[in-house]
Amino acid sequence: MKEVIKNVKNTFIAGVVLFLPAFVLLAIVQKVYGFMYGFGHKFTELLGLKGVDGLEVAPIITAVLLMVIFYLCGLLVRFSVVTRGKEWIENTVLVYVPNYSKHKAKMMAKLQPGQDLREPVLVEIAGAWKPGFLISTVDERSTVFLPSTPDTDYGEVWVVDTLNITKLDMTQKELKTALLTSGKGIKVQGLSS
Repeated sequence: MKEVIKNVKNTFIAGVVLFLPAFVLLAIVQKVYGFMYGFGHKFTELLGLKGVDGLEVAPIITAVLLMVIFYLCGLLVRFSVVTRGKEWIENTVLVYVPNYSKHKAKMMAKLQPGQDLREPVLVEIAGAWKPGFLISTVDERSTVFLPSTPDTDYGEVWVVDTLNITKLDMTQKELKTALLTSGKGIKVQGLSS
């Protein structure tokens, strides 16, 4: 009975964790759309399109207005003054919003997909080996990302001697899966310290 109650409790908590971000996003979209709906409604009255054959035009005009605003904001980003202002807001205000950076990075990855060229590696740190991803190598130094478990999107960026890196014969997906399963499946071969 205790196991059933524990499973119900864990499932309930997982549902809340899944629901809350979606709810907050929907609430923000609803607020923005509600704010813009007033402008869309006035715009349709101005154009004399209050109702065309029983179809309410205000929601359509509002959606078009939102798309135009997003497009104009995209054009504004091309100006360095606007970009610096956005970066200032992100670095001084939004840095205090929990998980803002993580969600922004995930959104950017979805909107601007590119091939992730990071190589799975093992990094020697104080006689121990930690799995990670090689970002870049310059001269005798390498920049690596050492992910946390189980959420591999979090982690630390380290700069280490290139000699302390051993490339793994794995794909990124295989390494991330291994990290999610507490290291099961990491292909360790020929390590020496």
